[in-house]
Amino acid sequence: MAKPKPVREVKKSALDDDKIDKVQTLSRLKKMNKKYGKVATIEIKQRDPYVPRAVEAKIREDIMKMKAITANDLAAKFDIRVSAVKKLLLTMRDEGKLEVIASSARLKVFNPVQ
Repeated sequence: MAKPKPVREVKKSALDDDKIDKVQTLSRLKKMNKKYGKVATIEIKQRDPYVPRAVEAKIREDIMKMKAITANDLAAKFDIRVSAVKKLLLTMRDEGKLEVIASSARLKVFNPVQ
């Protein structure tokens, strides 16, 4: 049986506006051997479990311009965890800045209150 290859770790800093040292994403590159010796490279990013202040300010500005808001869209756009964005959207809903248009067990669609 072949030994697994070591994992390279590369640290990237994101959004040095406030120079928060906690805003580093860790990405690992793994090579997976497939059938017949083909090799695929997968990049895995580990993100912090919170929304940084600089990113939160940008999200609050951009949300007011959007028509339909989902946690997945914002997480992909700003490269942060979906769970952190969900918590932010729920707090904004409690503040009265957002309203829920449609919801299910997995998805909630928000709309900004004018």
